[in-house]
Amino acid sequence: MSHFSFSKKPALFATPAGLPGPGPYYTCLVPMSGVESFPFDYALYYSPDHDPGAGGIWLSLCNGDPSDSANWISYDEALAAGHFDHLLEKPAQNPIFLDCVQGDGHTETPHVNIIAGTAYMTYHKDGLEGTQRTLLAIAPDGVNFARINGDADSVILRDAPEDVGNGHTGYFRWGVNPFPGIEEAYVGYSLHGGGDEYHSAIWASDNAVVWQRLDILTPIEGFAVDREDLILIWHELDPASVRPLGNGEFAALCGVGNRASGSSARITELYEIFLAADGRTLTRESRKILGVGSEESPDAEELASPSSLLIDGIIHLVYVGAAAQGSENTVLGATGRFDASAKPSLLLDESQRRRHIYCG
Repeated sequence: MSHFSFSKKPALFATPAGLPGPGPYYTCLVPMSGVESFPFDYALYYSPDHDPGAGGIWLSLCNGDPSDSANWISYDEALAAGHFDHLLEKPAQNPIFLDCVQGDGHTETPHVNIIAGTAYMTYHKDGLEGTQRTLLAIAPDGVNFARINGDADSVILRDAPEDVGNGHTGYFRWGVNPFPGIEEAYVGYSLHGGGDEYHSAIWASDNAVVWQRLDILTPIEGFAVDREDLILIWHELDPASVRPLGNGEFAALCGVGNRASGSSARITELYEIFLAADGRTLTRESRKILGVGSEESPDAEELASPSSLLIDGIIHLVYVGAAAQGSENTVLGATGRFDASAKPSLLLDESQRRRHIYCG
């Protein structure tokens, strides 16, 4: 019996017209009650995958149960229905945001948190110092995003020249810090270097603008997972899922998959992982929570980009399912619960718990 338990739901909505293939790529589910006059309970920000033209950040919206497909509409539908008429200026259609100032090519992998009534959105772009880096834009109304430094440099995650990897700091997922062993207010996980030899990194910040890298994390096949060909993908960790176990340990939902990049065949499934109070020391063996579906299902190959909310004791999970050799992505949902009293998995030996922390 695992701590997290979920039941899959049908697709939340069809791929919006005009969204480049293979479809929605990176999902972030956000409660919007903290944004003044926002006309929906929940927003889902997402992007396509490496599209050089019509990519950008897309938006779908929900009132009521976010696991019920009947409650979702696109930003374009909401606009046509007059839901955003209270805004004098607003995006004319999806995508709602495309960074044309820094870098080139795609604007993708949004992750959004509401801070003091303002939506803070991280995303990454290519063509920045020869690599891909994470930037920040904000929107007091949740839709009109502006780069944090205007026309000046808005990159917020950088490595150092001597670091491992090629400087790629994209795929950043972050949130309010749940770990007592980290002092800062916010914590997040990013890619650290692209290609098949990538790493990940853990970052912390007090204002979500200036970030300090705490550690580089090395993916190790078979380490704390149940298959020798799989790795824990730290930048697929859902920060909103972190739960205390009451013994100084924490459980979280995270992607586990094979080492693949570009067009390589890949598999990603969702596991619960176990962390110490510093947010990066592994304490136990991980356990699979949601696996790929049947050959006919929209998540036959991957379950990725987990994003969850706790509503009245129920965890509502949104993720991206992939099928047809990675050519079809679908936004899917699941509902579940967390049981802190469930029997924990096997403890890792003390000598092994930090073997993935990169030391240069």
